[in-house]
Amino acid sequence: MSLSKRKKILVYGAGAIGRGYLPWVFPPSEFEYYYVERNDGLREMLEHAKQFTTWKTVKKNGENLYETLVVPITECFAPGEEKSLIQDIDVVVVAVGPRNVLSLTNSLKGTTMPIICCENDSSVPILLQSVIDNPNIVFAVPDVITSNTASEEMKKADPLSIITEDGICYIDDHISKIGGNATYISKDELVKQWTAKLYLHNTPHCIAAYLGSLLGVQYVHEAMDVPRAREIIAGAMGEMQGVLLKKFKIDEQFIDWYADKELERFSNKLLFDPVSRVAREPFRKLAPSERLLGAAQLCLSTGVYPQSIMLGIMAAFFYSNQHDPDLNIQYLVRSLAAADFLRIVMQLSPDQALHQLLLEQWESNRVILKSIHG
Repeated sequence: MSLSKRKKILVYGAGAIGRGYLPWVFPPSEFEYYYVERNDGLREMLEHAKQFTTWKTVKKNGENLYETLVVPITECFAPGEEKSLIQDIDVVVVAVGPRNVLSLTNSLKGTTMPIICCENDSSVPILLQSVIDNPNIVFAVPDVITSNTASEEMKKADPLSIITEDGICYIDDHISKIGGNATYISKDELVKQWTAKLYLHNTPHCIAAYLGSLLGVQYVHEAMDVPRAREIIAGAMGEMQGVLLKKFKIDEQFIDWYADKELERFSNKLLFDPVSRVAREPFRKLAPSERLLGAAQLCLSTGVYPQSIMLGIMAAFFYSNQHDPDLNIQYLVRSLAAADFLRIVMQLSPDQALHQLLLEQWESNRVILKSIHG
């Protein structure tokens, strides 16, 4: 496709998915890139460079290697500045984090172009639809791990370098006319892929990050190198496999393949996937229907004992990062009695089984987590 005929793509969020992964799904040979980025420093770098490098890990002959793609950008806007261009855009991608989605509604009101939600929350399209009344808002499941950084060597070559896997982006086939390298599927198949990602990727992945934080390591693959931590992560994966088999009736062969794939990708040393990226916003991950408490509740409802997931939950309680928006979790868990923390902060009623189990194992699980170095 000639440069003059490229479709215009506007990406909200120049982070891991927005900058690292989307150019492989919607290649710059077919799409002209515009970004909206609220981080002043990153936005200024992108505006000055007018391009960035994304590195993709690929497996060839059993070995993980890199491919590179230099992505030219037309413009990188501060939030709100893109409104003058919005009616000329062919497709919008939202990758700003679920908490920040509503901040986009003023710019997106009155639009009709496809809006693809690459957020780790399947309710985001419904939320946006209720506010901006665009019939072409769809959910996407990027089956991929994308770091928000790169190695020091890569950043010396291009300070805007970022690393991603060679993943698959599943998108509702309602907007398949957009094209690119995405895999467009039915809503039923999208639900299956999202269920697998939520519980076989998101749950053990964030547990790996919280264990990594306790271990004091920088990257997820470093946590996977610690035998006791890997055992807990694999245990959480096994618990969720049992849930998907019993509750969601998903094919066992698919579940086993997916689980093996996830454990391998968590260990990929070429990804440089930061613990701080995966662990961020623990309160969101600990929401009642989310990947930690929600996963444990599903286990109990299907007769699966969530021992490893409860260890992951405890690790999340003690996540400490002074730069995280949810940094106050560490103060709350230390200042309240365990029963009060579970009841008031985690919204677990004392008569719920999960409340009772977490309380009963509070001290023993803390001891286990302290011992994972050994």
